[in-house]
Amino acid sequence: MEALATPLLEEATGGRDVLLEMDLRRGQLRRNLRCALREAIQDGRLATGTRLPSSRRLATDLRVSRGVVADTYDQLTAEGYLETQPRQAPLVAGVGAAPPVAEEPARLTWAVDFIATTPDVELFPRRAWIRAAERALRDAPNEAFDYGDHRGRIELRRALSSYLGRVRGVRIEPERMVITQGFTQGLDLISRVLLARGSTEIAFETLSQPNGWATPEAVGLRVVGVPVDGDGVRTDALDALGAAAIVVTPAHQFPTGVVMAPERRADLVAWANRADRLIIEDDYDAEYRYDRNAIGAIQGLDPCRVIHIGTASKTLAPGIRLGWMSLPDTLIDEVRAAKAAQDSGSPSIEQLALAALIDSGDYDRHVARARHVYRQRRDALIAELGRHLSGLPIQGAAAGLHVLLRLPDSVDDVAVAAAAAERGIGVNPLSPMSRAGEPQRGLVLGYSRLSVERIETAVGALAVCLADAGVAKRLTAAARGHAVTVPLAQASSS
Repeated sequence: MEALATPLLEEATGGRDVLLEMDLRRGQLRRNLRCALREAIQDGRLATGTRLPSSRRLATDLRVSRGVVADTYDQLTAEGYLETQPRQAPLVAGVGAAPPVAEEPARLTWAVDFIATTPDVELFPRRAWIRAAERALRDAPNEAFDYGDHRGRIELRRALSSYLGRVRGVRIEPERMVITQGFTQGLDLISRVLLARGSTEIAFETLSQPNGWATPEAVGLRVVGVPVDGDGVRTDALDALGAAAIVVTPAHQFPTGVVMAPERRADLVAWANRADRLIIEDDYDAEYRYDRNAIGAIQGLDPCRVIHIGTASKTLAPGIRLGWMSLPDTLIDEVRAAKAAQDSGSPSIEQLALAALIDSGDYDRHVARARHVYRQRRDALIAELGRHLSGLPIQGAAAGLHVLLRLPDSVDDVAVAAAAAERGIGVNPLSPMSRAGEPQRGLVLGYSRLSVERIETAVGALAVCLADAGVAKRLTAAARGHAVTVPLAQASSS
């Protein structure tokens, strides 16, 4: 690389030097001169209206042929960077300034991470995934790299059809599945189809995850809440609504952890059938159960009314960005068209890799290993909550990746979560998850990202925050010892 300082303004106009860094090796002269001049214009070193030297003069200064400079001027004129008039040297055209570079948004990392919406990504089965990806690349037909069926790769739909039937009791054929980039995209596609059909309202359980409400609201649907009790969603409250569909988490209600009772399941399906309504079943963490048998999906009761949505976000990692929908026949064409309009299909190689992971049995083995790890963490969390916060009720511990710690109605759980955040403790308050009615108070405690060894310190630090809020009147000596040992959360750009 040679840095050349050459006068790029004619002497008659008070020429000054502009530094151009170029490689003057043969075969690269035109490209490198063009890039050097373009960059000088873009970053403002050559201002709008600057008259450049004639092609003959600049060629002499650079010790290159006049044809190299003339070709460069012609190309930059065609791109809009220069203005030329007959028998005159070119002028620098008006080029908009580049916007300031925005800083990479920082991702908050917690000293104590009770956030309940993510798994432990350190458990991701890297070696098994590498084997599956290599197998997928080796065996993939050429057409897998082209635009394909917007429902997704048939290999993955077949693997999932078999897996979901075996593990979740889902009745589905590969032809009625659509691969998505997670639950959010699946809900977005369904919301768009509902809106196009003339629907205006969609129901959610309350309590439920607020992030889910934002998706149909962004499309234009109105979100209404349906109460949840100890048996699941209150089906007796459904007929008063005008909702065309309801989003439910029947296997492990988020955030209460309640399992929907059999009679409620039957009532819910009956409600859908009475007026051509849909049930959107978010089967987000059903693979993780500890103190009870697996609960089959509602979709198995009525595939014509239930849309079953699952993802690899909890079993593998959110970054995989793969989910799936099992659809009634009446929705397939509309959802496929909506998917095509949105992104023309999910990435093929990742789909083939997941299919290979499932077919090899590595997916089942990974889920079993992860279930064992999470059970140990769940057990440790329950034990420490019993030591430090024995007066507060705990719900939803039999399955999933979180428990719900109930707080008295007089406690501001949002303020408690904010105070915890100042001490480096990330935790989700319960009251913002109430869509309708009087907010309920509590803390949703995820344990997926806390090792067994760290849980004692984590619960002790949380107990200090609750004591400061007047919730835990009596703290153990161990809890008091954690009052100042937790560092503040740090920002990470990873």
